[in-house]
This record gives sequence, C-alpha cells and structure tokens, in this order.
Amino acid sequence: MDKVGVIGLGRFGAFWTSVLSHGYEVFAWTRTAQEHPPCAILPLEELCRLPVVFLCVSMRALPETLERIAPLLGPDTLVVDTCSVKMEPVRWMKEKLPGGAGILATHPMFGPESAKEGLAGLPLMMHPVRMGAEAYENWARFFRSLGIMVVEITPEEHDRQAAMSQALTHMIGRTLSRMGIEETPIGTLWYRKLLAICRQVEKDSPELFLDMQNLNPYAATMRDSFEKSWRSVREELDR
Repeated sequence: MDKVGVIGLGRFGAFWTSVLSHGYEVFAWTRTAQEHPPCAILPLEELCRLPVVFLCVSMRALPETLERIAPLLGPDTLVVDTCSVKMEPVRWMKEKLPGGAGILATHPMFGPESAKEGLAGLPLMMHPVRMGAEAYENWARFFRSLGIMVVEITPEEHDRQAAMSQALTHMIGRTLSRMGIEETPIGTLWYRKLLAICRQVEKDSPELFLDMQNLNPYAATMRDSFEKSWRSVREELDR
C-alpha cells in the first residue's frame, strides 16, 4: 500500500487521515503530542520524504510550515494543501517550495460534521498546480472511488465562487450565532436549517473565519454587496 503523510492533526487533519486511509497507509506529524493519534506518527524529517504530503494546518500557519518543510522534502514529493482559500496558498507554495516538488491544490468542501452521513456526493475542489497528468488523474480517481464529487476549477475561480458559497454562509452563521437565535417548538424547516448553520459555524475556530474572510480576495466585495442589499431591504421596510 502506498504511503502518504499528513502535517497537522487538528480536528480536520484527524478526519482527513481517515479519508486517506481508505486507500493509503497514512502517517502524520503534529506539533503537539497526542495520547491516541489516528495514525502512526513520524518525525517531520522522515514524513517529508514520503511520496505525498498533505498540509492540514491553518491558513495563517501555512507560510511558516512551507518554509520549515521546504529543505526536508524528497526530490519528487508531491505537496497537497487543503486550505479554504486557494489563490494565496497556491502563491505561497509556488514561492516557498523547491522547484522539484509537485504541488496539488485541493479544498475538501466538507469536514467531520458534514461527512457524518458518508462522503457520497460531497464536493472536493482540485487543481494541478505543478504535477504530471497521470499523478493528478490517479488522485482524482481515488477520491471519486469514495463517492466524492471532484470539481476541477482554477484557484481564482474557486475563490470567486467560495466567497459566496462558503464565506457568505459562515458570515451569516456567525452573525446569527452572535444574535443568539435559539430552538423553538414552532420553528419552520428553514429556521431549523439556519440553526444548523449556526451550530456548524460555532465548531470552527475564529481563526478559520478570519482567514476565510481576509485571505479570499473576493470576500470583501461579497460583504459590501451583502451590506448594500441589507440596507436596501431595511429602506423598503422603513418606507
């Protein structure tokens, strides 16, 4: 069985090891010792020599992580990021990783909560930044074999779409959570869906929310558009 490495065993990283374990022998490295890690732990130097290394660290930790692993990578190691924003992380990887390292940009549009009922139909963005066509197709085939819907788009198109589909959702969920909406026996189906968004967003770190909003170049435009539309609705009500 082929070996792959995972850097970062936070909530998402631990989940991602379980996904990869369907077809690969998974090893990991993490900053903090874990009593019951989800897979075997390797020293960073050894893990970076594996054929494929997945980065499951926070976006704000990615530049430092790339600088740390760059001199340790094997001559043909493929580095795969899993960030919620794509343009900036891809720029960092191209800038900081050695020329011989392959680069694959991915964004699993799901996590441990949304995948509780299985992986079938859940979307995964992929883009081959710097790698061979055969290796790229092998990974696309693996994810599809799990029932995952592989979406092949550029980092720029990803960020443009994600500003609405993800950053907007998280912004609304965090706002409603701060507003304090609660369950009610007369809640409609759509109200319960809003509550579900709030509960999901509450499980994510504040750092993820800030990075998703500040590192996506299209998110500010989304927020401006939302605020303008909300003011328009308020004006209609006031009239």
